[in-house]
Amino acid sequence: MIRIVSLDILDLLPFPSGILFALKEKNEAGHDKISFYSYDAAANSIATVTRSAYLLTKFGPAYMKIAEKLNDHISCDTVKLYNGGLFLLYSSGETGLFDDKGNLLRTGEIRYQGSPARDGAADDKYVWSVVPERDMIVKYSVTQNRVMMRIGGGESPSFSSPSSLISDERYLYVCNPGSHKINRVDLSTFAVEDFKRFDEPVYQYIISEGREFVVLASGVYML
Repeated sequence: MIRIVSLDILDLLPFPSGILFALKEKNEAGHDKISFYSYDAAANSIATVTRSAYLLTKFGPAYMKIAEKLNDHISCDTVKLYNGGLFLLYSSGETGLFDDKGNLLRTGEIRYQGSPARDGAADDKYVWSVVPERDMIVKYSVTQNRVMMRIGGGESPSFSSPSSLISDERYLYVCNPGSHKINRVDLSTFAVEDFKRFDEPVYQYIISEGREFVVLASGVYML
């Protein structure tokens, strides 16, 4: 593994040739500021990027219209939907649904068994989210505005305080800080298996242009 940065990051996104990440830093006056950086895997180099580049990467072409409606555009997670729309989730379970023009269609929340869902991964007309307090993931219907099914929880040992997940056409990849593992869920059978194991908590997993990145307790790494 190659460690890219050992500082605590606020947000991490796939970006051309690598990843984009946000950090809290101090300005010359000693006040907090948020800075944005990209990591180019081919060149093994870090460069600063603009706030606009970050917002475009996170929210898509309608980023200006979406960002102006949000008090906090850093800590939300985004899911780009099948119809060009955007679904936002905060760790409180609060959600927002935008169309492809950046118009806010509705707000709400996802909770399951009284606990908030967070993070999200697209699956056609559905969004998968993690429910850390219940050791489970849930499948949420954007069109019906309700949870359709869950995996894990109860007596199931499948997940351990899951923190985030991503999807491809076949699998969900679920990060579990509690077990130091990434689990893989087959979207056709919903079978859960171990995918990767680490020596410390793993909080996020990203695949960007065929390269794999993880956020561990000790920093951000390229696998």
